[in-house]
Amino acid sequence: MKTIEIVTLFVDLALKYEWSRVKELTNDEVQVLFETISAAGFEPQKVALGKLVGNYLDQDGSRTGETYPINDTCPYKVVSLEGKDHYHATGWLNYILRLLVAQREMDRQQHIKAIQYEIERSIPLKPIQLTLEGDLLSEYPPLSGYLVDHTKDDHELSCCVGVHNYCYGWMDRTGATKMHDAIVCRRCHLRVLFPKNIKTYGELRQTLASRFVQAPA
Repeated sequence: MKTIEIVTLFVDLALKYEWSRVKELTNDEVQVLFETISAAGFEPQKVALGKLVGNYLDQDGSRTGETYPINDTCPYKVVSLEGKDHYHATGWLNYILRLLVAQREMDRQQHIKAIQYEIERSIPLKPIQLTLEGDLLSEYPPLSGYLVDHTKDDHELSCCVGVHNYCYGWMDRTGATKMHDAIVCRRCHLRVLFPKNIKTYGELRQTLASRFVQAPA
């Protein structure tokens, strides 16, 4: 299903109900929630009935004992592929649903454009393969909040480029030779050279991918 089709179904579903009165949705309607979450770059196992709460933290990071609702509008939560409650995905779904409910007076096409925009910008950077063995570069976690911009292939590589998958060390771009820069992991010290003229994540992806294409026998 194309993103625009998913968005249209979601907008129509959101505007169909008075959500404070919704106890349960049909299977087809739950599938719309699932498709919306998936289109936004999350990887859900399922969407299920349930309310989640977050914990307020003290200055030292400990829980204060007070909680706040994660999904106060949507009666459904998102379950991750590992079978655990997915707090961020649940919060994101609840937030965009609440936005629609609060702005019912807007034109339907405006709603569709707005939700399509939020879905597209929520998709995280596809990890970039760094080595033949499968080392991957992922984006830095975005700033806190649900509706935030993620790194895209056309974004410029700065001095701090992302996170080393599985090692979870921060990765930096640094000078290496006259013709090459390097991406270096702060934790395991993996070092990958690439041409100094590379400007964007997409250019890095394309350049490194060409190294992993096996020559014909």
